[in-house]
This record gives sequence, C-alpha cells and structure tokens, in this order.
Amino acid sequence: MSESRHFTMAAPELRLVVIASTKHKPEAHPLARELGELLERAGATVIYDFVGTGRLEPRAKLSDLAVSVGGDGTLLAAARRLAGLDVPLMGVNLGKLGFLAEFGAEEALAYATSERAPAWPIREKMMLEVRIKGRPGVWHALNDVMLSQGVMTRLVRVRMRVDGAYATEYRADGLVVSTPVGSTAYSLSLGGPIIDHGLRALVVTPVAPHSLTNRPIVLPGSAEIGLEVLTRSDEIAMVIDGQERVDLEVGDTLLVTAAPRGLCLVSTGRRTAFDVLRHKLAWGEGPLPPLPET
Repeated sequence: MSESRHFTMAAPELRLVVIASTKHKPEAHPLARELGELLERAGATVIYDFVGTGRLEPRAKLSDLAVSVGGDGTLLAAARRLAGLDVPLMGVNLGKLGFLAEFGAEEALAYATSERAPAWPIREKMMLEVRIKGRPGVWHALNDVMLSQGVMTRLVRVRMRVDGAYATEYRADGLVVSTPVGSTAYSLSLGGPIIDHGLRALVVTPVAPHSLTNRPIVLPGSAEIGLEVLTRSDEIAMVIDGQERVDLEVGDTLLVTAAPRGLCLVSTGRRTAFDVLRHKLAWGEGPLPPLPET
C-alpha cells in the first residue's frame, strides 16, 4: 500500500465536507457543529450525520473530506460507511490520543480557520469484505470480524477453508479475523501478533480454543477465508468491529477477503505506529513499581 499521497487542501478550497459523529457520544456534537460552521464560513457545503447509522456513500461520494468527531469507535463506524470510496477521512478525538483518530479538537479547529494548505499523509488502511453464501449484502470492517456465541457457554465449531481448500476446524469460544489495523485490537488481547499497517494480511485468532494446537494464523491479503458454522445455536452471530451484529445459522458460510479499496485515513504525520503502541499499550516498558504500603 502506498503512503505517498498527501492531503493538501486548505479549508477555503473545500467544496463539500461530511462530518460524522454518533448518537452514543453526544458530548462530541458541539465540537462537530462548531467545526462544521467554521468550514461553512470558509466556503464549504457541510453535510452532518450525528446519528452514526445509515449510508454515507450517496453524500460522501463527491466530498473533498470526511471528518469523524468522537474517537476511534466513531471512526470505525464512519470507515465502514465510507467503504469503497476514495474520500480522505480525518479522525478528531476528544481528549485522549486515539489509535486511529489522531487529530485533537484544537488542531481541527485551527485547520478550519486557516488559509494555509496542510501536507498531511493519507495512509491507506486495509479493510475486510465479508459475504455470506446464499444471502444478499456485503459487510465491511476496519478492525475485525468475530464469530461469537454471545451469552451461551457452548463451544463454537467452525470449519475453515483458505482459497477453497480445507484448512482446519476450530472448537473455541469464538473466532476473530482481523486486519493489520485490528491486530492491535481484540486479536492482540487473545495472543495474536502485531501486524504492521502497511502490510496486506489477514490474522485468524481463536478465542479460548479447545485445542493447544490452535494458534493465530497470518495469511496473505490475497487469500479468501471461508468459515462454515457447524454449531447449532440461536445465539451465534457475526460481530463487525465490535459494533454491528449479524445473526447466523448452522450451515452458514462466511467468505472473508481484503476489500478491493482500503480506508484513506488522514494522519498528522507526527507519530509512527510504534509511538502509538508505546503510548497506548505501554509497549516495551518495564513493570510498574510496587504499590505503596497502606
């Protein structure tokens, strides 16, 4: 994936901007509104979506910039609704540093009131594309897709094929297929590897597998992963980015591939993925000092 593109449009050059937030984070709405009003004063037409559901594609298709205001969860939802579009997405975070939403409120507002053109890198992030055999529709994920048994305690049985060839059968509490971006999300907590975001790769990680031989697997981004559900249950479902649920039935087969086009994520260019790992996950740091005696 190339990282040579840059976002270089000054605020007065923007013609159409989509600003997305979510109903789950109302505290982000005033900032989203303020940012939009500043861009409107600079001459842009601004389309707002503060609910966080529904398609953005019809409105965002011709936009110069999309902005998510809230945090990484808000950005994940916006990314799925922008899937397949060549629209740069800027993630604005409230307060804390995000994995994906790199811009702070002050930085976003300063951009909207400035006539200077930025030179922010646009980094393409691989996304997943999921189909279910025999069902209409296509689902996308930026982090991961999980097969989950929900509140049930029975094991999930899943037969996996790679490029049509039988690979293995999992008996586990669940199964996660993640992108390089998602490799530092749920997959990491399950013992999965950290994958550089510049790679095209798929990571398959079982949740509490019922066999010591089931370990995380890294597959090339060109692979097609087939996951056939063998478990009879009313609870089993596909969970997308931890936000969207699709109920499944025994015999359903998921076909998971890398999406043809990734997310065009605008970066500040000031920090690397390793900086984020050190800051957010205390990666490479020693153990914490002992607590003081009381």
